[in-house]
Amino acid sequence: MKLPSRVINDADPSALSIEQALLRIREALPRLTDVQCIDCVDAAGRTCASDIHSPMSVPPFRASAMDGYAVRVADCQQTLKLDGESMAGHPGSDRLEVGSCQRITTGARVPDDADAVVQQENTECSEDGVTVRVMPEPGLHIRNPGSDSRKGDLLISSGTRLGPSQLALLAAHGISRVDVYRKLVVALLSTGDELRKPGNALEAGQIYDANRPLLQAMLRDDAVDVIDLGICKDSVTALKQRLSAAQDADLVISSGGVSVGDADHVRQVLESHGQINFWKIAMKPGRPLTFGLSGPEQAYFGLPGNPVSAALTTLLFVLPAIRHMQGRSLALPPALNLPLMDELHKNPGRVEYQRAVMQQDSTGTWSVGTTGLQDSHVLTSLHKANCLIELETDSRGASVGDHVLVYPFTHFAEPLL
Repeated sequence: MKLPSRVINDADPSALSIEQALLRIREALPRLTDVQCIDCVDAAGRTCASDIHSPMSVPPFRASAMDGYAVRVADCQQTLKLDGESMAGHPGSDRLEVGSCQRITTGARVPDDADAVVQQENTECSEDGVTVRVMPEPGLHIRNPGSDSRKGDLLISSGTRLGPSQLALLAAHGISRVDVYRKLVVALLSTGDELRKPGNALEAGQIYDANRPLLQAMLRDDAVDVIDLGICKDSVTALKQRLSAAQDADLVISSGGVSVGDADHVRQVLESHGQINFWKIAMKPGRPLTFGLSGPEQAYFGLPGNPVSAALTTLLFVLPAIRHMQGRSLALPPALNLPLMDELHKNPGRVEYQRAVMQQDSTGTWSVGTTGLQDSHVLTSLHKANCLIELETDSRGASVGDHVLVYPFTHFAEPLL
């Protein structure tokens, strides 16, 4: 006789939602206040610490958007006399006589009397002069002063991450130095007697520490300095020594040692240093999370020991916390909605993030499928993935063809421009 299957409910009435946890984190986090004035060439990835207004209009003069001829529209029914040239960086005469034109290149100053630029392809040159083959309208191919920005305009707001486009904008306005917040200092450690650094031989019951390499790569940022505190043994003394070495850090992140086992000393030690909260989060993987202040102005995250759980809690909690401490607030782009290629299983009771691969077929249609076993220790499923599928709290899974919410890993990265 086949017994009916029973659905296991993962709900925990004491667990916080992701939104509740993020709100508490933002309310408790200290923010950077120290400001440095640095050269713009060194400012990539840093956070702007003050509003920047334009010191000038850009472009500062009427400029040509094409290679061709600066003309008076009213004269273009006749052959025009060629009267000089205006090259980028080498302007010609400001005056343009009636019945004449001026050779001009892209970016060059347009003479005051010209009201259009005719691109070279729409003209014909001869010994008699220049004939316009396609009649222009006034203003054609002329960039007016201030068409990009006007003097006094707000260019960049405080709290903006300075990427390539922001730095190009500053350069275009002649700005060579910028106020930024100092770099955030993050101390990182792994806890556990069973951990060994890769490259060393393993003894019975030992495993290699994958979390620090994982987190070091996830935390790599031009505005962050990471202090590697190594592997910490399961003892109160060892943990106190590591925290002492991290006293100058703005943020301490540990992985492992945040459950309720006898060897989990993180909470015990930290509560003697500051205000620590041990939370259960209504998500999978990554239910246990420790957060609080391990010093007057030092934030602390204690992440789960399983590497996939550590990765997910870093994506959803640590990286947003770092952005907040740097004076930024960067919401995730909306999730994609893609059809599913595989059947997914889930117990109701908490939000679940499953590692997945989104791919495009020969017709250009996107879909998403699982990377396989979803246990939180299975790093191969993370290595194969390029996205996460979000299954809602009450969901019991999804069937082939269902549309599911998908977060590409690129959603969690800083934009290139």
